[in-house]
Amino acid sequence: MWARLSALAKRLFWPLLLIVLATSLALVLWSGRSEKMSFRDAACTFEDKLPGCLDAVPAWNGGLAFYDSALNASGDTLQSLRDLLWGYWNLEFAGAGDAAVTRDAILPLRVIETRKSGCMGLSWLAMMVAESRQIPLAVMMLPGHVFLRYGEGVSAVNLEPNREGYGYTDAEYREKYKAGPWTGLEFVPLTSAQFVGLAAFNMGNVYLDSDLRRALTWYRMAETFFPEYPGIKANQEIAKSRLPDHL
Repeated sequence: MWARLSALAKRLFWPLLLIVLATSLALVLWSGRSEKMSFRDAACTFEDKLPGCLDAVPAWNGGLAFYDSALNASGDTLQSLRDLLWGYWNLEFAGAGDAAVTRDAILPLRVIETRKSGCMGLSWLAMMVAESRQIPLAVMMLPGHVFLRYGEGVSAVNLEPNREGYGYTDAEYREKYKAGPWTGLEFVPLTSAQFVGLAAFNMGNVYLDSDLRRALTWYRMAETFFPEYPGIKANQEIAKSRLPDHL
């Protein structure tokens, strides 16, 4: 009997976690006035911490203090952000392929700790700063990649997360990622809810080869917040096809 109960508990753990996380995001992060989700509180929730957890993270508070000081001295918002991300925090590219698809490279609180990141983790952290300091920054999606865009219109500047903010043009990005797959969602600023969904999708990918039920839990959350992204459904089907018949 105990063996059966243990097996049942194991099967229910990740579905229950999905309910807890999704409910937390829906009730705590969503603002009925602004219809925007908080990048900062999402970072705490993904780490099983309470919203507002950043108040107790010295590296985060030190980073904001550095940004404020740099901006006060130079008056240059973009350069102050660059100096924070690739100077003060000294964030490095974790590496291509599997190195960028890990919890440490996706979750911004871990990025601050390890100082290494993939495109998702660095972009998430940058958007948290932008949210805190009203910086005109957005995240754009490409096939299997995201990048940052500062400003709007003809004066907008692209920042490549994996190359210390190098400014690829849109045309260069189109050429670099021409093999696709393209979805029609590229070069459009992601909403905060869509970004949270994309982060959940990436977390699912972390476990796709090691823990199928955990992967499916993250994919279900991703689908809740970014249902229009076709990669979620595709990877859900891959995970389901790998499940043993008796589960």
